[in-house]
Amino acid sequence: MSGQRLTTGALLRYLRGNSSEKAILQVVGIKTIDSKTDDPSVSAKRYRLMLSDGKSTFSSCMLGTQMNQLIEMNSLKENSIVRIDRVMVNAIDKQTGRVMLMLYELEVLQSDSERIGDPVALPLTDIINNGNNNTNRSETNDNNQTSTTTASSATNVIRNGSKTLPTIDDRNNTKNFNGDNNRLTAKASNTIDKERIVNIDTLNPYMNKWTIKVRVSSKSQIRNYQNARGPGKLFNCDLVDQSGEIRAAAFNTECDKFHSLLEIGKVYYIARASLKPANRQFNSLNNDYEMTFNYDTCIEQCDTDEGQSIPQIQFNFIPISEIANRPANNVCDVIGVVKSISNIDTIISKTSQKEFNKRELLLVDENASITVTLWGQQAEDFQNSSNPVVAFKGIRIGDFNGRTLSTLNSTLISQDPIETQRTIELRTWYDKEGKLMDLPDLSKGADIGNQQVPFKTLSQINTEGLGLNDKPDYINIKATTTLIKKDTAVYMMCPEERCGKKVVDENNGTFRCEKCNKTYNHFKWSYMISAEISDSTGAQWISAFRNEAETLLGISADEFGNHKLNQNENIIDDIFQKTMNRERIFKLRIKSDQYNDEQRMRLTCMRVSDIDWSSHGRRLIEEINQIESIQH
Repeated sequence: MSGQRLTTGALLRYLRGNSSEKAILQVVGIKTIDSKTDDPSVSAKRYRLMLSDGKSTFSSCMLGTQMNQLIEMNSLKENSIVRIDRVMVNAIDKQTGRVMLMLYELEVLQSDSERIGDPVALPLTDIINNGNNNTNRSETNDNNQTSTTTASSATNVIRNGSKTLPTIDDRNNTKNFNGDNNRLTAKASNTIDKERIVNIDTLNPYMNKWTIKVRVSSKSQIRNYQNARGPGKLFNCDLVDQSGEIRAAAFNTECDKFHSLLEIGKVYYIARASLKPANRQFNSLNNDYEMTFNYDTCIEQCDTDEGQSIPQIQFNFIPISEIANRPANNVCDVIGVVKSISNIDTIISKTSQKEFNKRELLLVDENASITVTLWGQQAEDFQNSSNPVVAFKGIRIGDFNGRTLSTLNSTLISQDPIETQRTIELRTWYDKEGKLMDLPDLSKGADIGNQQVPFKTLSQINTEGLGLNDKPDYINIKATTTLIKKDTAVYMMCPEERCGKKVVDENNGTFRCEKCNKTYNHFKWSYMISAEISDSTGAQWISAFRNEAETLLGISADEFGNHKLNQNENIIDDIFQKTMNRERIFKLRIKSDQYNDEQRMRLTCMRVSDIDWSSHGRRLIEEINQIESIQH
């Protein structure tokens, strides 16, 4: 027998509108529903559950698509015990009284259980008359009134004469159910029923009639496309209210009809649009569904004072460091400070041979940095102010040479946004310490994961085959610098912030970068150190660049380069002498590659730091204790 106790009467209370209760129920039936959709990339599978509270059952309970994996992983199955954390009751057809419970959040408390009690289909009683006025009546009294109500439990139709069950559509308008049925009749097709306003977070494809009152937070340009059906055009817009946000799209005729009507920042009533599951590859909004405007869609602008309570935009930011754990081509919302910005560059597409303008930013927050590429008009319009805080809504994740971000036509870019507290937090952090910090760069494959990087010896690199897999290995080494190649320690670098390539001295006071295809009258010095480090087990050559090399030598690349340019050999030798034979902790990235058909191991220094002898001693003690526990 199950040790769980079901919440008797919870189903009836849910249907009355008490959605705040977190009831414990049993799943006594699961049915798969394959919804029709025109988008083959969207999985339309849904699951309908029959739930039991031990005394009654209700069969029209739709599981949110975000929880499909519970069934597909066999965690949620027939007779499972669940706790309902978030539920809404929605009208399927108000005229017949058909309703459905939408299960947005639940937790499986017990996967395998025996059937509890002997429940029967819910006797749908006089809910209208007592649903709002007698909420404290006992379930027993409610269930004794079945003779006065016409109910069809098989179809979950809840009726009392010509009246119907109040749902989320009408929860704040209970006066509509005083016997006056005229207010429930359908309005003319070219008008909007402002008595049926619902929140965005309650919308789903199973709702029949609804109206939302929303602000347009972003709108894309009209885009032309070509598919098997021929040419077409579309635009997207994001809609927001107090409860959430949803993406809407309009195609062809509706694209022409609504694109000029909808303006960013203004508030509208919208009714009679289609809903389907959101395509997560291109839609990062926090909503299971997305909307399509059709021939029947009606949009009406609100008066200026009607939308004061509706927010301008809703962001769902993730930290820059989290981007490393997200799949490529997904979209996300991210915010950071622009640490550097490139000039506009023009590239030619290999496929279309069209020219595109682009601009690259280095975006940073407290833990990481990443390259962001702006395209087209977005690159041209970007205001190059002094290190602004910039929020990107709906930006795509790339995986070229690490992780990058790239704007889409629908990406919303907001400089110094006032809608979020993060703007102030990042501004304060950057001005106080962030501009001086050396942060891991995801665009260079920086390892910023939460996992602890293990300590190894140099000999273990070979004995354990580190760096031979598809992904690089990261280790910490306590080692001593024994040799540094002096002649190649620095090179003349392109002055463009995000280029980094070596320039050619034209011997006429100018320097040419082949990558940028430009000639400059100045350059930057940059480190590219090749050093040998050794410990008690062996020696290895490593490479150190920029910040890591600067930490290793204790002098900036510009200072070192000027000493080299002025042939101050004694100063350079003194710098190297102070670096040699000094024991430090090196964090190394190890990866093998092919060069001239030979495999070679590359060891790159990701970080160099002085030894914290107290923590180092504690680590050695822990390792000794682990060895002793294994031996015993």
